[in-house]
Amino acid sequence: MTDAVEPKDIEVEKDDQIRINKFSRLNLGYDDLDEEIKALKKSVQTYKDARDEIDACMEDEGILLKIGEAFTPVDEDSVGEKLGKLIDQAEARLSEATDEIEKVKTDLDALKKVLYSKFGNSINLEK
Repeated sequence: MTDAVEPKDIEVEKDDQIRINKFSRLNLGYDDLDEEIKALKKSVQTYKDARDEIDACMEDEGILLKIGEAFTPVDEDSVGEKLGKLIDQAEARLSEATDEIEKVKTDLDALKKVLYSKFGNSINLEK
């Protein structure tokens, strides 16, 4: 009968626990940023589609804006400007969020390397 090999107990020191906690916080932040990036990409596309629709509008009544249950006529130029501003704001935030998520990913990779080097298969840092 063979004895099962017990994995050696690795003591989790205070610094290790701090790294594990930081990894967890960064991982949650990564997920939040990922969701925000997806939403921003969708918003940018929606704004661009709306701008394209306005540019292609050939209706005699012009553009009607829906507010609640009612439609009100609006000036095509002011709507185009507003959509342009919304696109610029969303793209700027998208760029910031993309930079942030890259930094978080770099930090997560560095922490993974340190934690896996100490704990090996005793720790699971994958999603």
